[in-house]
Amino acid sequence: MSISIYLNNLQVQIVSGKRGKKGVFQKALELTAPEGSIINGIIMDRDSFVGFLNSAWTQYKLPKKDVNLVVNSNKIPGRMIDIPVMSKGKTEKFIVRELADMQRDDEEQVICYHQVAHDSKTKMRKIYAEIAARDLISDYLEIFQAAGIQLKSIVSAEGSIIGLLQETVANQYKTFVLQITNGNIVSNILWIEGTFNYFNSVRCFNEVGTEAYYEDCARSLSNLNQFMQAHKIEAPIERIVIAGTERTDVSFYGQMVDAQGIDAPVEIMNKGLGNSPQQNHEAQQAIFAVSGLFERDRESSFLEKFSKGNKKSDMDPELKRSLIIIGSVLATMLLIFAIALFMRLNLQSKYDELVEYNENPTIMSQALLFDSLSITRDRLSAEANSIQNVIDTIDTYPILDDNVIDILEKTATGYADIEIGSFDAESGIVNVAAKAKDVELINQYVYRLEEQDIFNSVKYSGYTMNDDGSWTINVLCTFAEGVGREGE
Repeated sequence: MSISIYLNNLQVQIVSGKRGKKGVFQKALELTAPEGSIINGIIMDRDSFVGFLNSAWTQYKLPKKDVNLVVNSNKIPGRMIDIPVMSKGKTEKFIVRELADMQRDDEEQVICYHQVAHDSKTKMRKIYAEIAARDLISDYLEIFQAAGIQLKSIVSAEGSIIGLLQETVANQYKTFVLQITNGNIVSNILWIEGTFNYFNSVRCFNEVGTEAYYEDCARSLSNLNQFMQAHKIEAPIERIVIAGTERTDVSFYGQMVDAQGIDAPVEIMNKGLGNSPQQNHEAQQAIFAVSGLFERDRESSFLEKFSKGNKKSDMDPELKRSLIIIGSVLATMLLIFAIALFMRLNLQSKYDELVEYNENPTIMSQALLFDSLSITRDRLSAEANSIQNVIDTIDTYPILDDNVIDILEKTATGYADIEIGSFDAESGIVNVAAKAKDVELINQYVYRLEEQDIFNSVKYSGYTMNDDGSWTINVLCTFAEGVGREGE
């Protein structure tokens, strides 16, 4: 039996089943981790989380081997890349260049990738590549080892879901959307003509399970619709597949989807996950964890790439030269030891004095005190690292300060009247309502926004005519990381 555990925030999913290219789900657990121990997939309090793991594995008698970790974290970014068919070594070098803007000079990185599509005619491949700090992977290993759990793989939630869909829904439909509800986070995966194409996550602010919450879920699909229009994708969506929900009133939700201008049937994901309809239904409620049961190639596991990196370093030529030097020194030391041993036979009395010194109660007490202080030092260091991780995460959030507002207003000058609505620092999204007498003026305003380097993306909803004949459009601007913090 294999175990897959999914980490995002406090709600931890643990599933058991048979791991393979087509994973088979058996049963699932959803547990609540200690408050503040996990934030966005990053373990902030090691001690409390290790205690949580020990308690869960003991209570539910879970196996400690063949455990697969699925992590949903903004610390593991990914990107679709078009790449020619080439050897593994050249492929990895190509990916490193393509992800250069995601890498940091002050830390070592681990890069994974998974093939999404292969065109034999053009000899081109589409791969989904991801990057993570080696220290992050090392932290996961150490934390689970502290609980006596042996990890077999470490994968991202986004990459893992892509692998699951290739073996399940993608065998039924060519163009579809998988929508996953996980608490107040809604994730949408767009599949176009047999290939993964787009992934986004949004935060819902209405109470989970309410009608308003499901209206938010349906509304989030409009972003995918706009994405398809912007990229001139004409393939019709065959299905909206939903997962992560207990709701079975598909027709009720389908009406909400229709209201967003999306003409596609809605169904709950209920195939390819378990051995029975009941198991399939339970599996879709923990779909991120279940995706860890679907085994992909070794190049997609951060743990595999992390281990290979260690093996490569062992074979480094510089290290070999160092080992030769150490061997020479060791041989010299052995010769000295032989001489010292011969001398010891003539200095037995002095040796006895040294033994007596080492067994002195005062010396032993001092040694115990040193060990105790070392443990305290390590604990304080771990707490400091946890605090720094929180600070680093917060520092990436943008700020809607006066300078940023000034850019929004100047960009609109002469084109539209704007009203700044909601702003979410965690997602970096600000909602702007733009009003103008002429639709083309609004279009020009959107184009001007897209030219600003403070935004990662600019998306908009449909046009609305006002009573006075003017037009209004809602614009969603996603800030680049750290915008507004330049003067801090």
